[in-house]
Amino acid sequence: MLFPKSWQDLFKKESNDVPRLIPQARESGFIEGFDGCRIYWELHGPTPSETKNSPQLFCYGLACSMNQWRAQLNHFKNTHPCILFDYRGHHKSDFPSDPRGMNLSALAKDAARVLKHLVPDQRRAHIWGHSMGANVAIELAFADPGLCRSLVLCCGSADNPFKRMFHSNAFEKYVQPIFNFFPNNKEYFYAAWKALLSRPEIGRHIVMFAGFNRAAIKSEDVDTYVRAVAAVHPKTFFPLIIEMTKGNTQNILSRILTPTLVVAGGADLVTPPDNQRNLARDLPNAEYFEIPTGSHNVQLDFGDYVCLKAEEFWIKQELDNA
Repeated sequence: MLFPKSWQDLFKKESNDVPRLIPQARESGFIEGFDGCRIYWELHGPTPSETKNSPQLFCYGLACSMNQWRAQLNHFKNTHPCILFDYRGHHKSDFPSDPRGMNLSALAKDAARVLKHLVPDQRRAHIWGHSMGANVAIELAFADPGLCRSLVLCCGSADNPFKRMFHSNAFEKYVQPIFNFFPNNKEYFYAAWKALLSRPEIGRHIVMFAGFNRAAIKSEDVDTYVRAVAAVHPKTFFPLIIEMTKGNTQNILSRILTPTLVVAGGADLVTPPDNQRNLARDLPNAEYFEIPTGSHNVQLDFGDYVCLKAEEFWIKQELDNA
């Protein structure tokens, strides 16, 4: 069923509505994904030719934005090439011409293309992933392990993200049957999405309750988080979240040999620590670290501390600058 024009207008991408909390990029541009989809990237800090330090690639969560990596960018931009990009269907990047190209594997392929474009010598990079970005990082390490020096996975899970959400099995029990109606009822899902996001104060309360440590976070981080979600079209959101409920990433964990640091927030209600411990357990070369009062955005709650723990991990693994 085609949408009335008024509905289509409701979902035009409005990337300019998301305030920018990170510095202007030293360089930025677009590359073509494997299927021709245009992908936006930014480079902060030195270029790979100006330093021997390993590049850092940052993969944010579903319907989030580059702002999620504000603390890490501020920490590393003076010493390391810092690379950020918008996933297909997010903000400045295009939606694929074939909707079947909206999946985690495609996002990882785009990440690989960005790295190969900006790091001509194909020096291995430290790959950061937050929430769904952890799945993207794992997919990248599976498909192109030669590009990955380490993985730093914050608040991620390879399993169904609704499993034990809010320390309950209710979401897993009821959400999947609802998603089964999506393919033939997209217009109703889109309308529900718009109705929810039309009240930003509701989204802000939900995010403050579930996504952040109120004592550690800045108000502007919450506001930009809500606005980033609202700027992403539901035709991007639903295929990716539905794919994540299938837990397919779990099937490749045993083949990921890249040294990995799993960073968990002890107070994360969206992806509880048990899910993240399981992730570290199932990765052959992983170390688990938990910040007791960290939320689902632990990399923002305690940004400098997370960066220092990552640096300690790289030194311990002899991965710091080699």
